[in-house]
Amino acid sequence: DNLREKLKNSRYIGTFLKKYILFETTDSLFIIDQHAASERINFEKLKDQIETNRLEIQQLLSPILIRLSHQERNIWEESKEKIEKIGLSTTLWDNQSVAIHAHPAVIANPEISLRALLSTEETVSANIESIARRACRQSVMFGDEIKKEHADSLRAQLLKTRDPFTCPHGRPTIIEINENDLNKQFLR
Repeated sequence: DNLREKLKNSRYIGTFLKKYILFETTDSLFIIDQHAASERINFEKLKDQIETNRLEIQQLLSPILIRLSHQERNIWEESKEKIEKIGLSTTLWDNQSVAIHAHPAVIANPEISLRALLSTEETVSANIESIARRACRQSVMFGDEIKKEHADSLRAQLLKTRDPFTCPHGRPTIIEINENDLNKQFLR
């Protein structure tokens, strides 16, 4: 479609606040939310890996220990099998802690992902896709310096996704501001 083609042929011009990537075309500016775009890419990778039984797992040499509240522990106990299905391998460490032994390779911070899953009762009744979506929510760190090669790679990966224009939670990944919009802002 036209928007995909325009984005594909746009030119990287920089970043803003270390979280927005800027691309230009002959008549518009694309602003990509790095976090939302990465979430979309990681969610679709994880979802595809789960559906094809080809989970890429990162084994940890030493486990990550997480202290749990009473409520988090109950949620963990009730949803452990589902959490395992998305590649987060956890065991009870002691009365107040669980240990993460392995996690999906697409998830950069398994502790944040597990905490996101244990922060709500919904995880207990959620389907695997919803759990994968929530696990990917915090999968990208803000404030990473973005170089041109990384920006171009992110754009290419995003364009390969089924739904490049929204993150897994429905927020936009890209906005387009055309020349007419800017001219109006400058009262031209």
